[in-house]
Order: sequence, then C-alpha cells, then structure tokens
Amino acid sequence: MAEEKVWSVEGFRFHTQQDVKLAESEVTKIQKLEEKLDYQNPKLMKLVYDKTIDSRVFKTQVGFTFLKKLQDELLETYPKEEIQDIPVNQIYQLREQTNPAQKRVDHTVKKVKTQQEKEKDKLRTSMLVNAVLVILIALMFYITTTSKNPNIINYEKALQNKYVDWEQELTEREQQIREKEKELLLNQD
Repeated sequence: MAEEKVWSVEGFRFHTQQDVKLAESEVTKIQKLEEKLDYQNPKLMKLVYDKTIDSRVFKTQVGFTFLKKLQDELLETYPKEEIQDIPVNQIYQLREQTNPAQKRVDHTVKKVKTQQEKEKDKLRTSMLVNAVLVILIALMFYITTTSKNPNIINYEKALQNKYVDWEQELTEREQQIREKEKELLLNQD
C-alpha cells in the first residue's frame, strides 16, 4: 500500500498541497498582521479580530490558532459576550441529530448539496437553452434558403428574376400598344 504524503506547517499536518499553500499564505498574513498589531491597544485588536472573522480570512488551524490567541488577549479586556466566537466551517464527525448544534451542521451539509444541485440545474438549463438556440438557427437557415423573398443568400437571383419579369411585362405591353396602333391606323384608312 502506498504511503500518503503529509506536509507540515506551523506544527500542523496537511495531506494536500492545496491545504499547505493555504496554510502558508495564512502564516504570511499572520506575520503581516502581527507586525502592525499593537497588543497594548485592545480596540485595535478587537477591530482586527472582528474584521478577520467577518471576512473569513482564516480557514486552516494555523489561522484559527492566531484567532484564538487574539481572542484570549481580548477576553482579558472585554466581557465574553462582546467577543465573537471563532467560526469553524468543518465537520469533524457525523452524528445523529440529537442536539440543535448538530442540526445546524447538517443544515450546512444540505446547503452544500443544494448548491451542487443548483449547479447541475444551471448546467441542464444552459444545455437546454443552447439546444433550442441551435434549432432556431437551423430553422432560420431553412426559412432563408426556401423563402421567395430576397435575402442575403438569394438576393442576386431574386433581382435578376425581377428584372426579367419586368422586361417581359414591358415587352408584352409594347407589343399590345403596337397592335392597337396598327388597328387604329387601319381603321382610319
């Protein structure tokens, strides 16, 4: 059996390179925040803490550890009710629905499924619309090629036919006029 490759960042093991890259980018963000963060200014710390939670800047345990550190610092100054909990958007173990918290987790899983279903529905709708459009285009080409009205495909032939018809009509009228003239000339004599 092949051994699974494991990477480590800040003491946490990760099993995919994508997770490692995400954790490493969070390490960089943490370093930049700590350079600018004044731990002596609780208002600034709370502002940074709230903004990172609201923006969901951190998604790995590396970022959660930093948030927990900020949370502990803030709890020394602010009451617990004023400090947001750190949202963890992972399911660690599926359980039977026995408590309201688990129902929220299951609801989140259902949302993910419905988003996947929505994507499939969008794809089906797109395929259906494309098929209808292809049929309409084919129908337009059929109408264009079989129509007697001049269009971009048969305009030259239609114009030639029109001029030929006019010429025949003029020739016939001219001949009728000449016959009438002859009759009139014969009747005068």
